[in-house]
Amino acid sequence: MKTPRGFTLVELMVVLSVLGVIVVLAAPSLRDFILTQRLKSINAQLVTDLQFARSEAIARRTWVRVAFRSNSSVTCYTLYTTVNNVNSVRCNCLLGAGAACGTNATEIKTVQVPAQLSVRVRPAQSDTAFAFDHITNSIARIPTDDFSQPVNRFMVDASIDSSRVLRTIVNRAGRTSVCSPPGSTLSEPPCT
Repeated sequence: MKTPRGFTLVELMVVLSVLGVIVVLAAPSLRDFILTQRLKSINAQLVTDLQFARSEAIARRTWVRVAFRSNSSVTCYTLYTTVNNVNSVRCNCLLGAGAACGTNATEIKTVQVPAQLSVRVRPAQSDTAFAFDHITNSIARIPTDDFSQPVNRFMVDASIDSSRVLRTIVNRAGRTSVCSPPGSTLSEPPCT
């Protein structure tokens, strides 16, 4: 006569307990991994959009501007051009894609990053906007100057918290690079 095979209730409870402990220990690191990948993805989109703005300036033969805004529920940016290069026009990305610019500007692209994604995208200096020059491909401030003097660089931080920050730098020539500012624990090269 064969003895029945199978698991006892005690054996099943032990296995479930061990699995529960593993899940409790692994869940926080999995959440951190997902947040870090989300940060890298949003920053990669920012870099792509900045390169797109630079190429649009050449293709459209006009200044292409990039303006950032934020509030407690969203951080955002808009790529746009203005009618007759009117310096005082700023699009408001908080209004959403398709509604960010008024009659004196043409919206190229608006990106909003909701706060519930736990990632913020903000300029790393007091300026909140800059423009790509369609002739020299350099960058300049708006609307405080007449675009005759280029800006050395424009920096944007994408962050989860103070220890997980990626900095995108647009240099004087309009080229982008990504680095980790001081205090960031991410694996990008350190900012210099």
